[in-house]
Amino acid sequence: MIIMNYNWIDKTKYTIDSFLLMDRWIIRMIISQTQNWDDLRVNMSIALAKRPYVAWYCCRKAPEIKEIVDKLLENAQVNISEEMLRNAEEFIVEALETDIVYTDPETMNSNCDYIINWTEDKLLELADFSDKIVLDVGSGTGRLAFTAAKFAKRVYASEPCDMLREYLRDRIKREGITNMVVLDGTVEQIPFEDSTFDIVMCAHVLGDDFENEVKELERVAKNGGFILDCMGEDNKKRNKPNDELINRGFESFYYRSVLGGDIYRYRKHVKK
Repeated sequence: MIIMNYNWIDKTKYTIDSFLLMDRWIIRMIISQTQNWDDLRVNMSIALAKRPYVAWYCCRKAPEIKEIVDKLLENAQVNISEEMLRNAEEFIVEALETDIVYTDPETMNSNCDYIINWTEDKLLELADFSDKIVLDVGSGTGRLAFTAAKFAKRVYASEPCDMLREYLRDRIKREGITNMVVLDGTVEQIPFEDSTFDIVMCAHVLGDDFENEVKELERVAKNGGFILDCMGEDNKKRNKPNDELINRGFESFYYRSVLGGDIYRYRKHVKK
């Protein structure tokens, strides 16, 4: 498997102790990957064997992966040196950069290209947020939510990572924002009743199961409301919009990223 390095974090400044800040679903996803990725499996076994308290935390936080962790420990090399540990941790941090960064929201907000190069007009061009009830699914550090909150009646920021939820709450308190609420939730199970929101928005969330993800977004949107998918900036070349979204009734809006990428934003007018 090829490691995609985005250079969001400095691998020399992080250790496997970052796992102690992770939620159950991330730990489950990471540890499960070791079954199909030889290099990750070898390096993870070294790191967990040398840091047994991290192995203990992973098993307690996500007991469903205990059998995998036990096998990693059982097959770990013996007499692991500190140099071997450091090399293993740097491999893990580099390989799992996009997961590790969730444990460090300040770095995420200041280093991730799709956040720092994005401008608010890219969202505001898609809908009128004035006096609307808005849901941001997978809010992250709040790129979309804080933009909408400047105009909306109320914004709900749904985010499954605890570290990111706390970051959002700290910023809300620091800036005295009174119309924004943070809560746990995923795109697969949005914790709201049917037809609650005028606008439901997300970015970098859809893709694992388009059919059910879009259905869930539609479920909580009001009749006549909008679903927006507003990704950030990147340098990826795209020849056309996403067929999965177009086939499900979304219209697309194209622009050229400041980073050279082809960016498509999406909007669907909900009719029930």
